[in-house]
Formats: sequence, C-alpha cells, structure tokens
Amino acid sequence: MAYPKTFIEEIKMRNDLETVIGRYVDLKRAGSNMVGCCPFHSERTPSFTVFPEKNFYCFGCGAGGDVITFIMRIENLDYQSAVQYLADAAGIPVPKDEGFFVRKEKEVLSRERNYEMNKIAARHYHDNLISEDGKEALQYFLDRGLSPATIRRFGLGYAKNSFDDLYKLLLEKGFTVDEMKAAFLCGISKKGTPFDMFRNRVMFPIIDTSGRVIAFGGRVMDGSLPKYLNSSDTPVFKKKDNLFALNYAKNSCVGNANSDKAKSGELILCEGYMDVIALHQAGFSGAVATLGTAITPDQARLIARYAKTLYVSYDSDAAGKRADEKAIKYMNEVGVDVKILKVTGAKDPDEYIKKYGAESFRKLMTGASGQIDYRLNEIISKYNIEIPDERVSMLQEACSLIATIGSDIKRDVYAMRLSQMSGTDKEAILSEVKKRIRQNGREEKRKFLKTTEDTLRRYGDRINPDAMKNIKGASAEEQIIGILLLYPEYMSKISEDTLNESDFITDFNKNVFSALKKIYSESEVFEISDLNEFFSPEQMGRIHSMYRKRRELTVNDISTLSELIGALKKEKEKETAKKAGDITVDELASYLKAKRNTDKKD
Repeated sequence: MAYPKTFIEEIKMRNDLETVIGRYVDLKRAGSNMVGCCPFHSERTPSFTVFPEKNFYCFGCGAGGDVITFIMRIENLDYQSAVQYLADAAGIPVPKDEGFFVRKEKEVLSRERNYEMNKIAARHYHDNLISEDGKEALQYFLDRGLSPATIRRFGLGYAKNSFDDLYKLLLEKGFTVDEMKAAFLCGISKKGTPFDMFRNRVMFPIIDTSGRVIAFGGRVMDGSLPKYLNSSDTPVFKKKDNLFALNYAKNSCVGNANSDKAKSGELILCEGYMDVIALHQAGFSGAVATLGTAITPDQARLIARYAKTLYVSYDSDAAGKRADEKAIKYMNEVGVDVKILKVTGAKDPDEYIKKYGAESFRKLMTGASGQIDYRLNEIISKYNIEIPDERVSMLQEACSLIATIGSDIKRDVYAMRLSQMSGTDKEAILSEVKKRIRQNGREEKRKFLKTTEDTLRRYGDRINPDAMKNIKGASAEEQIIGILLLYPEYMSKISEDTLNESDFITDFNKNVFSALKKIYSESEVFEISDLNEFFSPEQMGRIHSMYRKRRELTVNDISTLSELIGALKKEKEKETAKKAGDITVDELASYLKAKRNTDKKD
C-alpha cells in the first residue's frame, strides 16, 4: 500500500467529511444525510449528498468518494498531494519513508517543485522591479496610479529583457530544463537552447486561495504583441479553474460559502489585471478577473462558493457583449445573481476611477442593470421597431427571453415593460410568452428523453467507453463489483476459476476488480478509500456509484454474486464467439428452433 492504513484512517478521522465539504458547499440536513448543490457541476436543485458512512455522491453528475477524493477533485490535487493537504490541516506528520509511496509513473514536474519554482520566480521578478534594471517597469506601474503599497501587496514584478535571467537562477537552485518548461517559465528554441518565457514584461503573479503562486501574467510596456502573455496549464495551474486576485477578494465575502454572510457577498468580474488592482486600491476588494479567457463553468462554480451577486464589468464592444452573455448563462446555472456594470466616459474601471473617483464608481454599481433588463435592452437595440417585420422579430426574441423567467410575477413585470417600450398589448405579449413556455417544456422533455436513451445505451461514457459495446456485460460487471465493495470478505470465496480478470469485458471494470484483488490480498481489512491510490476522482465517482446502487438493494448475498458471475461469463462467451466469427450455444439453439418451425410449415 502507498501509506499505512492506520495513517489514512487517522487522516479521515481528523478531517470530518461533513466539516471539510461544508467549507465549500452550503449543506442542509435531509434526514440522516446532508445535501447541497454540487460544486463539480452547475445545478439549482441540490443533488449532492453526504452520507453518515462518511462518503459523498452526486446524483446529478456522478461525483463520489470520501474526504480524500473530495479534496483531490475540489483542489485539483493528485492522491499524494491530497493526503499531504489533509495531514497538514490535521497537524499529522506524513510518513517520510519513500517506500510508502511509489508513483504510478515518473512525472516531469511534481506539484511541490512547481510551487517552489513559482515562489522563487515571483520573488526574483519583484526584486528585478525594485532594482536599477526595473526602473522603467516600476515607473510604468506608478504612472498607472499604483502606490508602492499596492505594488508590494500584489507582488508585482518585472521580467528583464534577457533570454536567460530566470533560467540561470533556477538552474543554480537545482531545477532542470524539463521542469522549467513544464512550469511554463522557460521554453526551448529550435536549436535546443533554453530561454526565459517572460521577457521585458511587467509581471502579475497569480496566487491561489491558499496563498501559493501558481502562475504568471506578463504585459508589455509598449505597443508590441502579444500584449499579454499568460502561463499555460501546468501541474498546479488550470486557467479554467482560477481567478486573478480571488486570494484577496474571497475575504471581502466574509468567511466561506457555508455562512449566510458569505452568501450575500458581492464580487466584481473585470477583464484585466490592472482593472482588478485599481479597484482593490480604490477600496473595492471584491474585484477578480478571468485569466485571458471568457468566464468558464468552473470559474462560475468557484464564484458561487463566495458570492450571491456578481457585477460584470466588461468592455462594450462585440467581444464584451458575448462575454456578458456567457457570464449571465453560467452564473444563472449556479444560482448567482448577475448585474451588468457599464462604465461610461472611460474605457475600463481603471480609467474611470482615475477620472471620476471611487464614489462615482460605487454609484455606477448601484445603478447596474439586472440581467433581464440588460438583455431586453440589447434585444430592442438590435431592431428598428418602426419597420413592422423588425418589430415582430424583436417581440419574438424578447418573448423568448421572458419565457425563461421562472417567476409569474417577474414575467408579468417584464411583459408590461416590453409592452410600454414597443407599444404592443401586454396580454398579446403574455399569450406569446405562454406559448413559448410550452414549446420550451416540450424541448426539455425531448432533450431529457434523448439524454436518458443515451445514458441507457452508455453513449459518451468517458470513464468506461467499452460499456456501450456490451451493455449487459458491463452491467453484470458493475453489479459484481458493487457487491464486492459492500462485502469484501466475498473475495475469499472467489477462486481464479470462479472469476478472474480474463472474464471481464470492459477494461475499466477489469482494472477495478484487479485493484480489489490486490488490496484484499495485502490486507483483508478493506475500505473503498483504498482505491484512491489507483483511480482518479472521476473514476472514484463511478466506483461509488456501483457501491451505492447495490447498497440500495436488499439481496446481495453470495448466491446473487454467483448468478451475476454466471451472467458475465455468458456475455463473455458471446463476445469471444463474435470475435471468432462463431455462434454461441444459445444462438445455435435459437437457430435450430426457428428452423424446425420453418420445416413444419413447409
């Protein structure tokens, strides 16, 4: 085993699952369980459940596991790092004997080394900024209105106009070229020469909510391109999962998403680093920015942990409007209210605050448009309503929008507003809205049936793609594994002749069975959490699904297991016969029976 079982048991005992999950999810009591909205997919109705036996399962997306699995997934950590994270939280020393842990494959760059390299790089960039070589870069920040205190607070820096400044330093510190490349701090030229990835740029370190430097953004000080250069994904950084300045902004929301105060918190979403920093300096400490991309569903879920209202402050150009729509869509899915903040008289929040001051910006926030107002105005502005055909098109699009509103009262209010703005009878608008609600219902039903059909046929199964080739066989495998997870002692009753890896049809289920055998052979005391070492959090979700499905059934005895093994072997026999071009005994019997019936008729 990777770690002693007693150590893992202590980790789990000291990190109560309900308490740990409660830091990320607003949990409410439901009988003996706790429920909340899943942090791993967007939903409005809670389907994420924490069970008394100290594991969790989402009936919406299939995420599941124990406290280690949860931390692996929510913090984007591998197994070893998640164990270290929980050990640190509980104040338990991790066994240092390297024999306890064997990596599944040699990695170019470990998370620990990545964090250490980023910390060295961030300090080096900041030292550069306050050195003689960084005078121009420091002046750039000062000219943009940043105070020395703000520059220090955000750890701003400067990457020298040199091909090997950082490279030489990291080499001296014992890091390899491959590690630097994997951390997106160095590249390799066509001639094979290492070079600094960031050169002659002011630097913005990106810091996670635990205070660790995970990536960098670099901006040129002149008109050269690309204007911004951002870190690519690394072992410690995924663009879609992080937000710039959230390490500070989260504190403005008070506590975490499990408190009432936090759920009434507000965040401001901006386009660029400088907008965010300027807002923080002006006293708006809830400002954050996406990292070179439009907002993603993962970032929306991240925001939902800390705030109930999001002010979106993007540019007013076409790209900004598309980004507004995307923010509205994703934040609706996670239950966060969106207000569109349009900065007038300046190109961005940074410039606006310089020209008009912080108090004026605060008034802009007070007058920000709600999402329905914003979208309704956007629709109306697209058409010339003096032309009948365009007026009809505008009304149809506006009615489609109003039909998405869940509240009857709100629909009535916006139907009245549309009536006043367009000069159209309110009742006619409400009639069209009701028609579109019915159409939406039919479409949702069609999508649901299609999704259900695809699920039954196992289309798009990324965890076990082999399942769709033989649904009956995959189902038998999952039921067998489910019973063995419930009663691992049955493993002692299974011989190689009874069931072995060669009897399995799908690779994933075969691997799960193989891991179960391995763990049971080493220690007859077995827990599902032992599988965390071998499988990803997504795969652990599927394993917990097998466990939960069998747990809900009353008959899981050894005879049921034997019947399922027989059913699996029968499917395996058919599979083998198909590959060989033969027919099975059952198929032969069916053929002979049909032939006899045909002969009788003749």
